[in-house]
Amino acid sequence: MKSKFLLGCIALSTLFVISCEKSSEVPTADSDQAITNVTINATEAQDALASVEELENELLEARDNGTCPTISSTQPRGSFPNVVTIDFGSGCLTKSGRYHSGQIIVEQSDSMSQNGALRKTTFVNFGIDSFRVKNGVITLSNEGKDADSNHKFSRKISGITVNGPKGTLTLEASHTRTQIEGGLTPGTADDIWKITGETKGSTEDKIVFSSTITDPLVRKGNCPYLVSGQEEFLRKGHTVQVNYGDGSCDRFAKATTENGKSFVIILRNRF
Repeated sequence: MKSKFLLGCIALSTLFVISCEKSSEVPTADSDQAITNVTINATEAQDALASVEELENELLEARDNGTCPTISSTQPRGSFPNVVTIDFGSGCLTKSGRYHSGQIIVEQSDSMSQNGALRKTTFVNFGIDSFRVKNGVITLSNEGKDADSNHKFSRKISGITVNGPKGTLTLEASHTRTQIEGGLTPGTADDIWKITGETKGSTEDKIVFSSTITDPLVRKGNCPYLVSGQEEFLRKGHTVQVNYGDGSCDRFAKATTENGKSFVIILRNRF
């Protein structure tokens, strides 16, 4: 199976957000601002990780991206199990226009086209633009096909810490990516993936947050952004609904607080 099956499995696709804590607070301007800040911070962190995973998949396929990054492995390409090190050194720009430094370490049990194949990603002194990714692991697993013969992957984030200009988030997430179109063609442009699941985590000041995808997020192979779906963000009993659009390819999502205030989230491209 070509790398197209991983296109919808990365990144995500999803935002990291806000809390399940019960609270008797009523919505106020301050609570609106607090949940807005966390939503934006989480969005930027998620965009950074999504970009990392897209780049990782591209480099594992090509194994050659010039002088930066350098790519080494314990086995020849196509042999498994294998450990691949993607080393950006002190830093360089990739074709996406984002600045990367440090290392991405990828352990893969088999070709990701095989049922049960597992890929684990960890980071060493890794940075992307103004974000630093520390600790934890991202695990991608081929779960075979669903009842409708659609390819399905699970993606878990365990103990990842993302430090950015607006603060630090520690994240746990579990998502399922299902390919609903394009599985029978060799290219990726006609691929469409559906994303479901949830995220939990905390801010640097120990505020717990979570998010749940309430309407499956949709990613198209020919668009670098999520194109539709909805996610509910929760923090201290307060919510924000984020809507990713009507299927059109644009970089804007609309977020609405429980007070009815709306703001636009600008999404970063994943390729």
